[in-house]
Amino acid sequence: MNDFSNPTVKFYRHSGKTSLLGIILIGIMGCIGVPILGLLYGVLMRVIPFIYINGFLVLGYVFVVGSILAYIAKYGKIRNMILLGLTAFFIGLLADYAGWVGWLTVMAGSPLFLIEFFLPTDIIYFITQVAKEGAWTISGTTPTGGILYFLWFLEAFAVVGGIVYVTVTDLAKTPFCEDSDRWADKRTQIGAFTPISNMSQFRQEIKQGNLSAFNSLKPSRPEDRHFTTLVLYECEHCRNFFVLNVEDVRLVTNSKGKTEAKVKRVLSNLMLTPFQLAGLKRLAPPESASPG
Repeated sequence: MNDFSNPTVKFYRHSGKTSLLGIILIGIMGCIGVPILGLLYGVLMRVIPFIYINGFLVLGYVFVVGSILAYIAKYGKIRNMILLGLTAFFIGLLADYAGWVGWLTVMAGSPLFLIEFFLPTDIIYFITQVAKEGAWTISGTTPTGGILYFLWFLEAFAVVGGIVYVTVTDLAKTPFCEDSDRWADKRTQIGAFTPISNMSQFRQEIKQGNLSAFNSLKPSRPEDRHFTTLVLYECEHCRNFFVLNVEDVRLVTNSKGKTEAKVKRVLSNLMLTPFQLAGLKRLAPPESASPG
């Protein structure tokens, strides 16, 4: 049994700092990269006549733009998630707008129409004209007016919301070691344990400084489909910065017969000292620790 008597408990949160390099790189992506990608997206959406493929194009566009923004934000060491989210939101609006310009350019049949990119009121006018006639037909029906506007709203929501989600999600949960000035993105799973019977009580005890609550964890069996995992983030540079998440995992079989993991966060961003981490690692068999 490990002694975690009366430790000082701290929980990690992003510092809110950013860097000039990060701001510059995000600005370049927003002013140059996104318009180019958006125009290409709009062209593909117009020239490919299959509405179902268009749905995959939307998802692909969101993933590409969001992933690039997330990479830039990570490279630029942006730790202000509110600023990053707002930036991703406005870039998402630009991404949707650029898609419209590309789409309308194909419809106009002349690359000279691209000049309309700088005339948003004209773009809005052309959109309203298209809405009167309809843009495409599916199953013999051509949506127009309010129905078409609603479908376009759903697409815009998917593009803007998706870009914000993809951009922020990974960085929001990855700790940053301020002492080393780098992301603590080495992710390791410390064992698999039997489920925590009372999650709220466990969480409350930890928040009150009683890390001895971890002593109640017992190694699970390989065949168990419901278990608790300890997910550790650490800084590989200083090797003195550790952040722990506790997750409740259920393995379920979906309608296609495939196994899926349903994960519920029990505890987030608990900062550990090397001594406390060593104690936790003793709770699990050595071979159970593996990269997450």
